[in-house]
Amino acid sequence: MTRLNVVNGMAMLSYLTTNKIEMDGEVVPFNEGMCDGETVEDIFSGEFEMERCIVHGVGVEEYEDIVINPLAPLFTFEYDELHLFFDEDMFCQINLITLLAYLDSNSYDGNIALHLIDYDFNEIKCVQIKPQGFFEVYKTVLINKRIPEIVLPDIMMDAVVNYLDYSKEKNDLTEFVTDNIDLQEEELLDQMFNRFKHLGLGDIQLQKIIDRAKFKI
Repeated sequence: MTRLNVVNGMAMLSYLTTNKIEMDGEVVPFNEGMCDGETVEDIFSGEFEMERCIVHGVGVEEYEDIVINPLAPLFTFEYDELHLFFDEDMFCQINLITLLAYLDSNSYDGNIALHLIDYDFNEIKCVQIKPQGFFEVYKTVLINKRIPEIVLPDIMMDAVVNYLDYSKEKNDLTEFVTDNIDLQEEELLDQMFNRFKHLGLGDIQLQKIIDRAKFKI
């Protein structure tokens, strides 16, 4: 059996490398943040790349270097087993939905193991998961911004609810920033990290929210 491991982002890949944690099979990162901006149905297509380049403010070549090229082994569909390593937070779960949607849209029929990881990169549990139905979930949630009719695991549904709120112009985060706009930015960022840890957002994303509130951009 051939195995491919997909981890959510460079942070997790760096952790594995730094701590010399060996895994069976090749390890590749999914370096995206699908909770931000718009997307299209044809995942990882040229149209998808162009849309995501606009979201992240980068060129196509840079986007491909960061996101597409590291995932090249996934696109071959030569692996009997996929092991997906994702946190429980919104950021990771929306990425996971995107990845499962891609597998669904390409009729992947191999075995998929989902490893849920905590904030310290410890495994919480491992479950078998099927991609069937996730393309519809992806379209409903990420494109149409609606709750899916398909029943999802509680962790994933919580992430969807948080994502739909986060996608609004005014949401819990923006209200918190507005209410605490007089704080020093460093303190405000710290409070946002702690209060909204379940969203899994990085400092760059949080800083954009602060700037938007301050400068109304």
